[in-house]
Amino acid sequence: MKITFTIGFVLLLAGSLRAQTATTYVTEIITDYNGYWRSGTGLNLNALLNPTLPDNSQQLLAFTLNGKRFSTGVNNQLLTAKGVEYTPGQYQALPVAALSSTFTGNTKVALGQLFDKVDNGPSTPPPANDFAQYLTDGVQGLDLGTGVANLPAGTLTFALNSVVPAAIGDGTPDVLVTQIASPDDLGDQYQFLDADGKTVGQPLTIVFTDVPVVGNWTVDFYEASQTVMSLLSNFTKTPRPLRLWAADFSAFNIVPSDYSRIKSFQIKLSGSSDQAFVAYNAKALSVTPLPVTLTTFTGEAQGPAVRLHWQTASERDAEAFVVEVSTDGSTFAPVGRVAAAGTTAQAQHYAFNYQPPQSGLVYYRLRQVDLDGTSHYSPVVAVRTGAAAVVVFPSVFDQALTVRLPAAGTTTLALLAPDGRVLHQQQLAESPAQDLALPGLAALPPGLYLLRVVLDGQASLHRVVKY
Repeated sequence: MKITFTIGFVLLLAGSLRAQTATTYVTEIITDYNGYWRSGTGLNLNALLNPTLPDNSQQLLAFTLNGKRFSTGVNNQLLTAKGVEYTPGQYQALPVAALSSTFTGNTKVALGQLFDKVDNGPSTPPPANDFAQYLTDGVQGLDLGTGVANLPAGTLTFALNSVVPAAIGDGTPDVLVTQIASPDDLGDQYQFLDADGKTVGQPLTIVFTDVPVVGNWTVDFYEASQTVMSLLSNFTKTPRPLRLWAADFSAFNIVPSDYSRIKSFQIKLSGSSDQAFVAYNAKALSVTPLPVTLTTFTGEAQGPAVRLHWQTASERDAEAFVVEVSTDGSTFAPVGRVAAAGTTAQAQHYAFNYQPPQSGLVYYRLRQVDLDGTSHYSPVVAVRTGAAAVVVFPSVFDQALTVRLPAAGTTTLALLAPDGRVLHQQQLAESPAQDLALPGLAALPPGLYLLRVVLDGQASLHRVVKY
């Protein structure tokens, strides 16, 4: 059984074609950050560079190329409601069949700095280490608020079905590539291949330093080379630029007589690529789906036990899921096996109960096994058991909240807005097990809030409502 990996990308032209990026770079973008966010180069009727820096997930709603705005199909209703003129489009992150290289110590998972719900620091446990998730998440895989920086040198290969010949040279971009950090002057090479691995048309090499900035965002860069990712202080809450580049099939010198030969798309990575996604025009290109898609994998403590949940969107020739555990995040051992559905186009839900031999933090992953014996691993999730729970009351409050600590220790309390902004924070060194009051909340407007409690490094998040 195989996982569907998808990755978004913006194509850049090669060698002698490098100067043409001046006419094919994106000059404005619109996302759904905080409801609606628009930013651009400020030239030729494009929006000015937005001074607000997104710090969480944001779906790409539209982009402007050569003075023409195209929607992505994520939320055309919002664009219409805002009075935005656009040409309707349908873009999707491209599925990755293979990555030829492994992550190095320089590879980072790039997340909007409030994606992990922690302002200016790491979460406990950290986000899951799954590069495919961050290159394909969001609506249609078009989340600009997550990605991977410094993808290692190697190749990414995408399986394709067919090209619509009428789309060649029609003026509508067919590929869309993102650059979400600080590029260098090394270029990535993009090419279409036939069944024998030979180039169809002409390869393009894109150098993102030639592409103008259309926005900025605030990022945490977690260490992707570690099974359990860490976040260093010099990679925390840092601003980075956003760039995008798009192209029609004709930019690759694809002609109507060649289109039927196309069977795959390949990116030769320079080692410094920073991508949120690589997208394709779904009206112009048919993509070959991979057999199995694992969409979620989560775990929760239930007293001394752990309940794991996962879901697949589709399966083909799937035999089983082997549940593996680890106490250090690196050495795993099998503890159970769950039969898979086999072959199905319907979503499947699975669950597994496990009681660790002792309380504490334990790491879990799935080994997905196919009927032919091949296997693939899921992201790792961490679940802590055994400790008494932190209690926050009342859940609906007016002027104050009370936090009941189950044990003594260093405690940090932070009240967060729904978007992750810290509204109130206090730290107590060596606080005893007791009830702690969080006063002075009467001036807050009514609504939903999150209270984060960190007791000796173990974090818990509690939903509360101000009336």
